[in-house]
Amino acid sequence: MSDQVTLTIDGKEVTVPKGTKVIDAAKEVGVEIPHFCYHPGLPVDGNCRMCIADVRTWNARAEKHFPARRPAVTCWTDAEENMQVFTDTPEVKKSRATVMEFLLINHPIDCPICDKAGECMLQDHYMGHDRKRSELREEKVHKPRLVEFGERIVYNGERCILCSRCTRFTTHVSKTFDLGIVNRGDRAIVELAQDSDFDHAYTDNVADICPVGALTKQDFRFKKRVWFLKHTDGVCGGCSRNCNTVVDHDRAEVIRVMPRRRDEINEHWMCNEGRDLYKTLGEAVRTSAPIAKVEGLATAPGWDAALAWAGEQLAPQKKNGKLAAIASPWMTNEEALVFTHLVTKVLKGQWLDVKDDVVDGYPADDLLHTDDHNPNRNGVIAAGCVPGKKDGKDLPAILEACAAGEVEVLLVWGPGLVNHYDRDAAAMVEALSSVPVIIQITDALDELSELAALVLPARNWAERNGTWTNVDGHHSRFKKALRPHGGSRDGFELLSELCVAAGGKPPVKTFKDARKKLKQDPDSDVRDVGDGEFSFFKNQSLYRHHGGATEV
Repeated sequence: MSDQVTLTIDGKEVTVPKGTKVIDAAKEVGVEIPHFCYHPGLPVDGNCRMCIADVRTWNARAEKHFPARRPAVTCWTDAEENMQVFTDTPEVKKSRATVMEFLLINHPIDCPICDKAGECMLQDHYMGHDRKRSELREEKVHKPRLVEFGERIVYNGERCILCSRCTRFTTHVSKTFDLGIVNRGDRAIVELAQDSDFDHAYTDNVADICPVGALTKQDFRFKKRVWFLKHTDGVCGGCSRNCNTVVDHDRAEVIRVMPRRRDEINEHWMCNEGRDLYKTLGEAVRTSAPIAKVEGLATAPGWDAALAWAGEQLAPQKKNGKLAAIASPWMTNEEALVFTHLVTKVLKGQWLDVKDDVVDGYPADDLLHTDDHNPNRNGVIAAGCVPGKKDGKDLPAILEACAAGEVEVLLVWGPGLVNHYDRDAAAMVEALSSVPVIIQITDALDELSELAALVLPARNWAERNGTWTNVDGHHSRFKKALRPHGGSRDGFELLSELCVAAGGKPPVKTFKDARKKLKQDPDSDVRDVGDGEFSFFKNQSLYRHHGGATEV
């Protein structure tokens, strides 16, 4: 017996695996069935009744289709062989309009002040299926408003349509059982469980999946209208899970970070820590131009002079063999490829390893968090940033060599070296002070910058394109969201120029070539479903999170 079934939806034939819900089968042929309670990352509930359609099953004995007695709930109904589904008949549209009228009876007209306005499913479906003035003349039922669910979420009971998405999330995904629906009928509301403080690592996901403005985030309340936001595909660097994200930004500022669906990595979710990571961008102390602390070079040299001087320091180490290089797990795979080539091929260095930029964060759990709070250790190591096979030194040995005065030039990517390692910071500074020339390529100044002979400003994760490889070996690509800070340079280009300044050639010329050399698909686009699903609702130009890009 075949594991596939073939049915028609609005006259379009589609073949799907057995067990596929009709609402999902419809997406395969581009038919968007409206819904509220359904979410592909949650168990089916079927309580909103918005996804109804005219479903007709095939009777083999009678050899004809039999219509159902009433419209079927497509999020509950499995696709069957020879099934016929009609989603836009007058009867179906009238039924949906009735559902909308019922949902709007007690719903407040808060759209002008609601943070969900512009990405609200209730707004969208009202415009598509109801668009009538309310028949209600009585006072609307009033419920609790501005109820704080922990420190990050605010609940408005009057906006809530009781879709149960939030309660199913805490029951089946986070498994914290924080939320439940209490009371009956039009008095029902969502409440926190007794003794719950709603303080776990994934609380903000309930606001993501809320189809209306009942659950909003403290961090985003009254901050920015969604139609002003620009949206760029990103990847979370909070740990080595590499959750795929959407970076929402406006006027050179990141406003919020939302999850982007990638089933093999983060499904539809992300943690609170990853959402807050953008705040560190504004806290970082940065420089707009190279900083030099050596004789014969201006304190703020131009890029040509800075790179030429760096090349003069690096080139002799091909013979001297007293170069040490420390890579960062925040480098992109493309940057790591060129960094490795510079150290091991151009300069014949053997003393090369990867440090930890970040050591603190949420503990590892069974959902998303890993115990490595850096995004790309796997990718950097795979690109070759490891001690050489002949006389190579790892990070502890490199630091010992620095303290012993055996290192003439130390090339470091990124901040965090002084404080990351398991030793006293003062002892680290003393050891690194023994190195005559430290060249730091960084997007944020730190203690090492005070010791460095030359600091070359690089772009941070929100200002550059690249790829990271997660703990399970999956590649995720991100795009530049913000304009670069001052005169900071793209790391890939900067390292390529350093290769030339040191007397060599870069291993590749373009990002596309780098991905090919790294055995990643050079032609795949960042918006491909295979690289993190991201969709626009009904081809509209405005981004709709809809519970959102996480949902489609």
